[in-house]
Amino acid sequence: MTAEIVVHGGAGFWRNDLQRGLKGVVSAARTGSDNLKQGRTALDAVESAVMVMEDDEIFNAGRGSSLTLLGTVEMDAAIMDGRDLSAGAVALVRDVKNPIRLARLVMERTDHVLIAGKTAERLADEFSLPKCNPITARRRRMFLELKKASRSHPTKNTLLLRNYPDILADTVGAIALDEDGNFAAAASTGGITLKIPGRIGDTPQIGAGIYADNRAGAATATGLGEVAIKLVLSRLVCTMMEEGLSAATANARAIRSATRLLRGQAGVISIDRRGRIAAAHNTKFMPWAYSTARMKMPKGYIRGRIVDLLS
Repeated sequence: MTAEIVVHGGAGFWRNDLQRGLKGVVSAARTGSDNLKQGRTALDAVESAVMVMEDDEIFNAGRGSSLTLLGTVEMDAAIMDGRDLSAGAVALVRDVKNPIRLARLVMERTDHVLIAGKTAERLADEFSLPKCNPITARRRRMFLELKKASRSHPTKNTLLLRNYPDILADTVGAIALDEDGNFAAAASTGGITLKIPGRIGDTPQIGAGIYADNRAGAATATGLGEVAIKLVLSRLVCTMMEEGLSAATANARAIRSATRLLRGQAGVISIDRRGRIAAAHNTKFMPWAYSTARMKMPKGYIRGRIVDLLS
C-alpha cells in the first residue's frame, strides 16, 4: 500500500458549477497529498484537504455555506482518527472560518465528541480561530430564488426537498491512508438550503457522516443527511469492509440500501484495508478526486467509479 487521499465535493444538486467543483476537489486532493508526501499523518491530510474546500465558495462548507430558512448560516464538521477511534465534531457554528479546525480541537483538547452552537463558537474564540462571514453573494442569490419559488407554490412548502431539489447542496469530505497504515476521515457542510434553523445533518454524527477505523478503512458520506443518519452510512460501509468486502462492493451495497429502503439521495467514498478506493452515488454527479504518494497530480472525476490501485 501507499499513502493516499480521496476527497468529494458533494452528491447534491449542481447547476452550472460542475467544472468548478471538479477543479476544487482536485486542488483539495493535491493539498492533502502534499501533506502525505511530507510524512504527515492521515489526520493532517484530511483536515488540510477539507480546509481547501471550506475556503472555496463553490462548495457548501465554510465560506459559501448554504442559508437556512431565516437566511442565516449554521455549519457542521467532523473529523476521526482510525488509530484509536478518536473523534471530534461541531454543529450549528455561524462564523468560524474553518469549522474542521474546530472539530479537531474538540477531539484533541476536550473530553467530548460533539459540541454545538454558542459553546462551540466560544471554544473557537478560546483558541483564537479565524472568523469570517460565510454568506456569499452566490448563496444569497440562490436563497432568494428558492424563497421566491416556494412562496409561489405554498402548498409545496412542507416538502421543500422533494419539490425543489436545488436545496440539496454539496457537502465536502476527505478520507486518507498514511504511510504508517493509519486511516482518517473528515467532513464539513453548511447543510440543506432553507433548512429549519437548528437542524443537524449527518456530517457531525460519527458513523453517519464519517467513520475511520484501522481495522476496516475509512468512509465519508454525502447527499441527504437524514438518509445517512438512518442508515449510519459511513459506519455501514466500514463494517462491510472490516468483514472483508472491497471498498467498491461495500459502497455499492450501501448506496443500494439508500435507494431501495429510503429512496434518498446519497453518495460515499471509501478506502478499504488493502488501500482500494471507490466512489459511488445515486445522484447524477458527484465531483471527487484522489491522489497517492506516487502520483504527480491527482485524478478527478464528475461521477463515481472504482479505482483499483493494486492492478
